[in-house]
Amino acid sequence: MSHRVFFGALSAALVGTLFVGKTLAQADNALPNPPQYPIENPPNAQQEILGKFLFWEEQMSSDNTMACGTCHIHEAGGEDPRALTTTNPHPGPDQLFGTADDIRGSAGVVHQTNAYNFTGNDLHFPKPRVTGRRSPTALNAAHHTLLFWDGRASNVFTDPQTGNPEIIFGGALESQAAGPPTSDVEMTREGQTWNDVVAKIQNVKPGALMSNLPPEMAGFVAQYGSYPEMFTAAYGDPAITSKRVMFAIANYERTLISDQTPMDPLLVGQISELSPALEPGRLVFQGVGNCTACHTVPTFMDDDFHNIGVRPETEDTGRFAITGDPADMGRFKTPNIRNVKLRAPYFHNGGKATLADVVEFYDHAGDFANPNKDINLLTLNLTVQQKADLVAFLTDGVLDPRVEAGTFPFNRPTLASETPSMNTVYGVASNSGLGVPPKMLTHTPANIGNPHWLLGLYDAKPNATTLAAFSYASAPGLPFPDPRYPIPMNVNAGTLFLLLPGATDNLGIDTIALGIPLNSALLGLKFYAQWFIKDAAALATGGVYGSKGVEVEIR
Repeated sequence: MSHRVFFGALSAALVGTLFVGKTLAQADNALPNPPQYPIENPPNAQQEILGKFLFWEEQMSSDNTMACGTCHIHEAGGEDPRALTTTNPHPGPDQLFGTADDIRGSAGVVHQTNAYNFTGNDLHFPKPRVTGRRSPTALNAAHHTLLFWDGRASNVFTDPQTGNPEIIFGGALESQAAGPPTSDVEMTREGQTWNDVVAKIQNVKPGALMSNLPPEMAGFVAQYGSYPEMFTAAYGDPAITSKRVMFAIANYERTLISDQTPMDPLLVGQISELSPALEPGRLVFQGVGNCTACHTVPTFMDDDFHNIGVRPETEDTGRFAITGDPADMGRFKTPNIRNVKLRAPYFHNGGKATLADVVEFYDHAGDFANPNKDINLLTLNLTVQQKADLVAFLTDGVLDPRVEAGTFPFNRPTLASETPSMNTVYGVASNSGLGVPPKMLTHTPANIGNPHWLLGLYDAKPNATTLAAFSYASAPGLPFPDPRYPIPMNVNAGTLFLLLPGATDNLGIDTIALGIPLNSALLGLKFYAQWFIKDAAALATGGVYGSKGVEVEIR
């Protein structure tokens, strides 16, 4: 059951200072073929900075926990660094965790229904859902004519709100940006549309969950304190539409061109060879390693799709699912390998942890003898030294130091999900009649302007009456004032300000959704919450038992 309550009236405080900045696209471009902008979406400085806000805006998600950038961290080479250490993989085609086909995808949102109720109808619950493929890099993505591992983001961009084609050629970035904000795995609840996304953007404070804003972003939000003002600066009027959102995000991504690697001076003829530490590996890369069969210079990709035997092609049919062409069975887009040092784990399933593993994979021509495996994949029989040289080249020869350091244009804000949680669980829980303590989902940020701050309950008695109690003070583990109910109290009964009755579903899950106004006076306010559940069998606590408490700070 979902409950919605507002703490108080809306208010907003806007500040204005002069913004002075250059077009993000004015970053140096040593790469011989810089990205082209579609004629329908030419570059402009204010639109690109708007796109930078939207790319890193966790409020684009339904529960304020995910941004586009969450899965595309610049210092991780534009990919998701969480995939390397996750204990929450995708279970793969067999739907079993801990087996060989597990996929190191990207964690998104905890599964929610369209009514903002957490639901246990998911293998990952209570953890976030996970994508079935590794997040591709967002850096230099502008050089691809098709995007996603299977190329489903096409050159032709169709506005999801109107159904009208808005870009006829060169719109893959715009097409790609249309997907995640309405994916109930990646960023949102079931059934969310782009109408919902743009309506939410209309009413949130830009960057409310961000910290450490780069100078160009700090200046922009100081001058344009709301998204309608930002859209006016970029487009001439305050209308927020899916087309404008995706145009802005795509043109921001077109500024993310990594072109200052040790290889780039060689590519433009400024030097004739690399350093002694890197030149042997380059020669392997461009020679006996056969790497340039797919990773062609200067972009280090061929803008094509290949089956290289990472996994059996029947597990994930790749490009075939889009085209229906048997020749595309098990084929996946060639990634560019700039900054590959930063992008572990590797391949579309995240199946290789190190570059040494990747080199070994290619040395023996892939792990699986797929019927449709690419003819260019050859057994290499590299020597130990050649392998070491190739790893050295891949580690440093194609690394842009600006990417690794996160400097312009690869600077970015810090996300709320990267900082310590403002929600702290404390106190003592009591047990159900079966001896099971209830648990809470407390991961969503309670920021001003959040229309749906979510507090979840799970592992509770199914189909039971619940009560969510909110107070202005805690009482960790104190007895309930009524001696008939010896429940440990984690909220202070004397400062209760809200009691919300509800019920668990048939899996023992309940959800509270609170709307928090865009009111700066609420910043720093703390409140405390605890769940209570009826269970006649909970004899030790008088037929009612309770969760731990959670301290929540509005940010």
